[in-house]
Amino acid sequence: MTKKQSVLTPLVISALLLSFYYLLMPWHEMLLLDYRAVAQGAWWQPLSSQFMHHDQPHLWYNIAGLWMGWMLFPDQFRQNKDWWPVLPIVLAVSAGQYYLATPNVIYAGFSGTLYGLFAWAALKDSLLLPQSPKHWISVIVLTGILLKTILDFVLPGFAEGIAIYAHLSGVICGMLLVFLGCAHGKFNV
Repeated sequence: MTKKQSVLTPLVISALLLSFYYLLMPWHEMLLLDYRAVAQGAWWQPLSSQFMHHDQPHLWYNIAGLWMGWMLFPDQFRQNKDWWPVLPIVLAVSAGQYYLATPNVIYAGFSGTLYGLFAWAALKDSLLLPQSPKHWISVIVLTGILLKTILDFVLPGFAEGIAIYAHLSGVICGMLLVFLGCAHGKFNV
């Protein structure tokens, strides 16, 4: 008998995303990642910007993406402790967006972290479950994320308004975490 997949962590993350957007709206501008404000001491913005969104569709797409990842990768997100990559990916996404994007861009959103979580789960599934009947889903998702990330750089008009450096940083961090885990014997390939 297999253990049921925990719903607690995606519920908590969804609650955080909803709370930040709807309850902290009066401070919306202070919580977005504004490069000039961070340089002047707004140290919380790289983290708070991950949970803020520019508008409601942006918020709801990210919540849908979170739950889609939870459904697509039950082997990778089975228990609450399996969500440990969120923190390093959040930090990598904020750092990538802060250091690589142009300073006039105001950043908000969870999509870079989602890209990283999808890349982490899909690569881990691809490497660890090659005999699984669901293996092809992971390969397709990983290929799609990589192609989308590359297209965002190759066709800049296609990616207008998209935080391409946040997405790129998330993907790189997610994949790096899998390779580091394999190198240190955390995952058996």
